[in-house]
Amino acid sequence: MAWTKRREGPGVGTLGDRKTQEKRAFASSVRSLARRPRTATEIEAFLARREYSAEVIEHTLRRLREQRYLDEAAVADVIVREAERRNLGSRRVAQKMLHRGVPGDVAAAAVEQSGEGDLLRARDLLSRRYPSGFDGDPKLLEKAVRLLVRRGFPYAIARQVIGLDVDLDA
Repeated sequence: MAWTKRREGPGVGTLGDRKTQEKRAFASSVRSLARRPRTATEIEAFLARREYSAEVIEHTLRRLREQRYLDEAAVADVIVREAERRNLGSRRVAQKMLHRGVPGDVAAAAVEQSGEGDLLRARDLLSRRYPSGFDGDPKLLEKAVRLLVRRGFPYAIARQVIGLDVDLDA
């Protein structure tokens, strides 16, 4: 990536009259959304970094919602699919949703969806990381639990996967 020198002087959001600023803010937001789905919180921060006024930001967000450019459910879906691909747990998914500004109801549904596959993803991760098993080595078991918890799996799932808790449903 080539680094460019940051331009000194007024930000993009301070140039032109209000209508021009609104058009620029909307166009800039749509270009940003074309790269990947973003939440309203991310778009708001994106425009604030470019020094658009609060009124222009509010107008742009309202217009993006009216034209259905903002889709928090799509953002949540991307986060869940990424977590599944990287073998991350539902706690990590919840943390990522909070960080990206996904609304609570959408985030809760996505975390619940992610939590359904926690056990399988944790088993898959450990089978690839420790193909020969644990052989009852307590240090290795402890290391495996720490790995799973770091990856965002609930502690109960980590214990269940390494065999410290019995799965009553199976």
